[in-house]
Amino acid sequence: MKRLLLPLLALAALAASAAPATNAPPSFRSVVKIEVRSAAPNFVQPWKTKETRSSSGTGVVIAPGRILTCAHVVADATFLRVRRHDTDAFFHGEIEFADDDCDLALVRVADEAFMEGIEPAALGETPSEQSEVLAVGYPMGGDGISYTRGIVSRVEDRRYTHGWTTLLAVQVDAAINPGNSGGPVFDMRTWRVAGIAFQGNKDGEALNYIVPAEIVRHFLDDVADGRRDGFWQENFAWLPMESEAERRFWRMGEGRTGVRIVEAGDYEAEGPFRTNDVLLAVDGLPVSNKGQVRLPGNEPRSLAYPFYMHQIGDEVPVLLLRDGEEVRATTRVFRSLPRHRRYVYNDAADWLVFGGMVFTTFSWNWQAESKLRYWNDRVALNRTRPAPDEEVVAVSTVLPDLAMEGYFDWDRKFVHTVDGVEVRNLRHLAELLDAAPGPFVELGLMGTKDFDERIVLDLAEMRAATPRVMERFRISADRFLRPDTQAAADHSRSETAEDSHAEIAETAETKPRAEDTE
Repeated sequence: MKRLLLPLLALAALAASAAPATNAPPSFRSVVKIEVRSAAPNFVQPWKTKETRSSSGTGVVIAPGRILTCAHVVADATFLRVRRHDTDAFFHGEIEFADDDCDLALVRVADEAFMEGIEPAALGETPSEQSEVLAVGYPMGGDGISYTRGIVSRVEDRRYTHGWTTLLAVQVDAAINPGNSGGPVFDMRTWRVAGIAFQGNKDGEALNYIVPAEIVRHFLDDVADGRRDGFWQENFAWLPMESEAERRFWRMGEGRTGVRIVEAGDYEAEGPFRTNDVLLAVDGLPVSNKGQVRLPGNEPRSLAYPFYMHQIGDEVPVLLLRDGEEVRATTRVFRSLPRHRRYVYNDAADWLVFGGMVFTTFSWNWQAESKLRYWNDRVALNRTRPAPDEEVVAVSTVLPDLAMEGYFDWDRKFVHTVDGVEVRNLRHLAELLDAAPGPFVELGLMGTKDFDERIVLDLAEMRAATPRVMERFRISADRFLRPDTQAAADHSRSETAEDSHAEIAETAETKPRAEDTE
C-alpha cells in the first residue's frame, strides 16, 4: 500500500471520487491552454542542447492549482505558462509529476488568482463502446477553445508512442489535432472526464485516442505519495494455446483455458512463474487460450491488463497449471529494467570524453538521432539487466584529432570491454579509463560483427588529446555522469512501493507532440 502525503490527499480523493452524474454540461472554465518553451538534449553530441522550440497543448484543472495534461506536452520544458479561455492573463506553472509510461503529467500553478471562478472537472469512468463524447481543447488553427463531438469506437490495448509502452486506450472518431493533446474528453451522459486526448493515427480516418479514466486514476493514485513508480511492463513471454493437441499435451483437461509461459524472465527468480507453466487466471479473471481476460461486464482486456492496473508493489493472485496440477500463488507487481534507456525526457544526456572519443549511455533517443540501423543480439538491448547498475554504453561520436587517426569511423558502436574487463555502465567505463596503467589501452567494441572489434590506443596520447579536443569543440567538461546510485535506486523503487527514493526521470519520445507555434 502506498503512503499518502497530505498535500496530495486531494489527488487521491479525486482518483477515488464518484461524484453524482449531471445532465448539465460544465462551463469548461477548467479547460486551459498550456504554452511551453522546451529544449531537448542533443544525444549524439551530448554536451550540447538543441534549439529552444515553442509548442502548445491543453490541460484540465482537476484539483485546486493542479492541471492534468499529457507528458509529451510539457516534455523538456524550460518555461511553462497557462491561460484560461475567459481571460487574457497568463499564469506560470511548473511540472509536479510526469509519467512517460502513460503520457500524463501534473502541472502546478501556485498563483491563487488562477482558481477564481474555476470548478475542477470531475474524473469519471472509462467510456464504453458507442458512448458519445466531447473533446475540448485548443487545437491548431486558432486561439480560442474548440469543441468536437464523437463516438467511442473501440477500447483496447494500444502502443503509447510517447513512452513506447502498451496500455489501455480508447479510440474515438472525434477530431483530435495537434494542440488538443492533454485536453479532457467528456462523457456526454455524465459530463465527467472520460479520458485525456493524447494521440492519433494518420494512416486511417478519424482514428484518435484518449488515455482512459482508469489509467488516469492509476497515475493519480501512484503519485499521491509524492513519488512516481510507473506501470508494470510485461516481463515474461507466453504463447497462446488455441491448438487442441497442445492443450492435451500439457494436460489441461476439459474446460480449462490459458496460455503457456515460454520464458519466465525475472519471475524465474522472483516467482511464482516457471517456464512451461500454464497461466489459467490472473487476479480472479480466467485467461483465454489466446491470451485475453474478460471483466465482470464481459469487456475483453489483454492478459497484461490485470497486472498493469495494479500499483508497483501490489500482490496479484494467479492460478497456474504445473505438471497437470493446479498451483495457486501470488506474484508481486514490479518493473523490470532493460539494459538500455528508452526515450529520455526531462533529463540531460550523459557523456565521457576520452581523446577524440565521446561515449554516452545508450537510449532510444541516441539510436534515432545517430541513425543506427542495426541491432546486435549480443548487446541484448531488449533484455532486462543482469545487475541493477548495468547499462549499455555507446561510442556516440569520434571527433577528429591526431590521436584518433585510423579510427575516425569507429563511432556508433557499443563498448564491451576495457583491457578485457567488461564495462557495466558509463561511470564504470570512466573509472576503468582513469585507472588504466598504460602504455596502451584496448577497447573491445561491438558493432555489426559477431565478435568484438578491438582497437588499441596510446593512453598518454589520448589523455593529452582530451583537453585539446574539448577546447576545439567547446566542451565544458570531459564528463557528465549520473550519480552511481541512480540505477540501483531505480531498481529498488521497482521492488516495493513502500521504499522511499528520490524521483528519477525516466524516458520517452514525443511523437505525438503538441502544436508547434513557431
